[in-house]
Amino acid sequence: FDGDQMAVHVPLSLEAQMEARTLMLASNNVLSPANGEPIIVPSQDIVLG
Repeated sequence: FDGDQMAVHVPLSLEAQMEARTLMLASNNVLSPANGEPIIVPSQDIVLG
């Protein structure tokens, strides 16, 4: 082994899976909870199409 490693966190219970879906859904993470400003801002390749 050369020190590379990866951790995977998987919600096991049905309740945990539902909570993860709710919290991590992309449409719930468009605005910053700190100030309400957009997190995703078009730049570079996105603007060019």
